[in-house]
This record gives sequence, structure tokens and C-alpha cells, in this order.
Amino acid sequence: MELALAFFLIYIVYFEFRPIKVVKLDKHTEEAFKPVNLYRYNVITHIHTQFSFDSLGKPSDIKKAMEENNIDFVFITDHDNTNYSYFEDEKIFAGIEKNTPDGRLLLLGNKLPVISHPHNFDFEHYRWKGEFKEGYLYEFIDPKDVIVWNKLLTGLTLIKNLFIYPITRRIVHKWNSLIPIDRWRNLYFTRAKKLNIIGGLDLHVKFVYQERTHGILIPSYRDGFKWLVNRVYSKKPLNTKDEVLESLANGNLYLAINQKFIDIYAEDKEGIKLLGECVRLGGKFYVKTFKKSVSVLYCDGYAILKTDKQEFSYKPEKEGDYHLEVYEYDFKILNIYFGFRPVIITNKFKVVS
Repeated sequence: MELALAFFLIYIVYFEFRPIKVVKLDKHTEEAFKPVNLYRYNVITHIHTQFSFDSLGKPSDIKKAMEENNIDFVFITDHDNTNYSYFEDEKIFAGIEKNTPDGRLLLLGNKLPVISHPHNFDFEHYRWKGEFKEGYLYEFIDPKDVIVWNKLLTGLTLIKNLFIYPITRRIVHKWNSLIPIDRWRNLYFTRAKKLNIIGGLDLHVKFVYQERTHGILIPSYRDGFKWLVNRVYSKKPLNTKDEVLESLANGNLYLAINQKFIDIYAEDKEGIKLLGECVRLGGKFYVKTFKKSVSVLYCDGYAILKTDKQEFSYKPEKEGDYHLEVYEYDFKILNIYFGFRPVIITNKFKVVS
């Protein structure tokens, strides 16, 4: 009995504080951040409503969730129809998700193509078999892909979350610890690095108990809109669907998990540059993060800088595609980090001469 209890406690502790990562930080990071005036928007994509055969959510539920989570724009992508267009307004836009000979494809606003589920190889209709065409977006994170990538690990983590639910009150507690970020990064840079990335929720409401306007939804838009947000930057206000779509297409965004946000931009002799834009050699990246975080800067998929500074700048020394990943953690012992999991994945700055 005592042995079983000890094993159970080890199981709970291990799965609560995994992944465990050894990180050697760079000591000579320049601490500098200059605030600039930019517009920032929270955008949700890949949402299903009652017009999908496998979802029950209503337009009013989406609007309420937007208010509670400070979401600026939502792109609906119901299966094989655009019926939500009858409810479309200046903040919520109808689109579609459909099967194609190449694989699963989203059309945001019925215009912008997104390769959906590019990391899901379990189902033939998800697996992308076509070209990674320029002008398409690449859905780098989709929670459904996280679940199916390693079903055993997902199951063991879910069981752990059920046991500690009285403390956390969240079944999806630390869901981002399941993201195989290193493998997905390698896949992306191997086959689709010319595409800009985006994050999609693929949220379906499966159960509704509704005796009033806003009842119980499982899973709910209210909770789901906290899981994954596209944080869009702009130098001017975004007021229309086409303006938002243009920013998404240009890659002026990063993926933010669990409402963790940062500030990031670049500056060169031409002025302020956003994610997705070209930066001239001689320019700098500027980053401001949060406490208990580690930032890792990559060039062409290879880590070149690791720092726990909350504010820093970096002057790239060579041409290439640069992107930033930010990780949160629970605690550390020397250079060993416990609960080391991604919370930010940015689009790229393309550094040119």
C-alpha cells in the first residue's frame, strides 16, 4: 500500500512539473527596450458553431466570450458551409473549413487560405499532401493536433489533471506542456518556412445546458479564448475584415498561449518593423516579456540566444529568418527548469542586407 502511494505521488509530481529542461543562458544580453506606439489586437481563428455538424455553440455565446476575454476579432470556419454569414458583423467574420484533395483547408473570411492540422498525421483527410504554397498560412498550433500527437502522454496528463482538479479547477491545466515544440519547429522549417504561421483553436462545443441566454458549454468559448490567441500588431488601426486579413497574411503576429503576452518589434534605418516584415542588417530586435520566463531567439530554426531578461535587444549579425519563442516554468534549480513549456511563438523577421 505504501509503495503504491509513493508511486502515485511520484506520478502526480512528475506529470505536473514536466517537461524538465536544462538551459544554459547567455550572460551578455543587452538590456534595452524602447516603447513604441503600435496597435495591438487579439484575434481568434478556427471556431465552429451550431452550423457545423459537430458543434453546438451560438453567436451570442461567442460575443459574450469575446467581451470577457478582450478579443477584438473572431474568424468562424464551420464545416463545408458559410451559414454564419447571416450573423456576421464588424468583429466576427464567416469562413469555411473543407476537405480538399491536398488535405484540410481553412478559408478565413472566405478569402485567406490556411493549411489546417499540418502536424496531424493520424487521419488521411487531415494530412497535408499538397504544396506549401506561398500566400497560404500554416496553422502552427492547433490543440487537437497536440492531443493526437502523443495520445499516451495526453491520457496520462489528463488523469493527473483530474486528480488535482479540486486545486486547479482546470481540466486543461498546463495543456501547453504537451506541445512537441522542437519537433513541430523542425517540421515547419523543413517543409514550410516560407509561409507565415497562425494559431487555430479548432473549438467545438460538444455539450450545452442552456436555460438562460448564457448557459453551460463544454468546452466553452469563454475558456477556449484563453487557450490560444493570435496577437496582431499594426502601425494603423484595423477596422475592417480586409484590414485584419491583410495583417494575418503578412504575418504581423505571434501566437500567445494562456493569455501570456509580450511586446516585440524591430527597428532599422527605415523605421519600426513588425513581425513578418524585412529588417535591414544593422537594425535591432526589441523584446519585453514577463517574470519567470526564458526567451529563445532562433535564426533559420537554430537557437542563437537564450535569456531570462525581461527586457532585451538583439542586433542580428547575418541574414536569415529570425523568430522568438518564450517559455514559462514553475521553478528552477541552477540551470534545470521544471515545467518548462512554450507560451509564445512568433512569426519571423526576415533580415536582409
